[in-house]
Amino acid sequence: MKRWFIIALLAASAAALAQVPGPTASEAETEAATSIVKCMVAGLPEDWGIAVMEVNLEKPFDETGAVRYLVGRGDATTASEPFQPCDPKQPALTLLEARKLQPEARRGWIGARVTVFRDGRFGIYYGYPK
Repeated sequence: MKRWFIIALLAASAAALAQVPGPTASEAETEAATSIVKCMVAGLPEDWGIAVMEVNLEKPFDETGAVRYLVGRGDATTASEPFQPCDPKQPALTLLEARKLQPEARRGWIGARVTVFRDGRFGIYYGYPK
């Protein structure tokens, strides 16, 4: 029951992001982010506080790379314990597919970090080659 409440909260957060002035995600990008977060939340322990998915690619536009999922329990501010989402491949593949929806100048990332907090906040941060 708590998982469904959190998933609903995360969906509401994604919808709220679409209303924020300035550069925002497209509807398709928001749907991709919501799908990623739902899968991550499905595999979390009951006492989680923060969850992270990290994707690392060797070079821009790679179709495969390394992915890891980490969780922090309780009031932890960092995630250090591995966990398994609903499907270990699905969130990373969704993120790689969503890359096609990004503006061309933003597609060349080599790293991405999806951070989810228990209160429904989440963010996706991209790293680019130097």
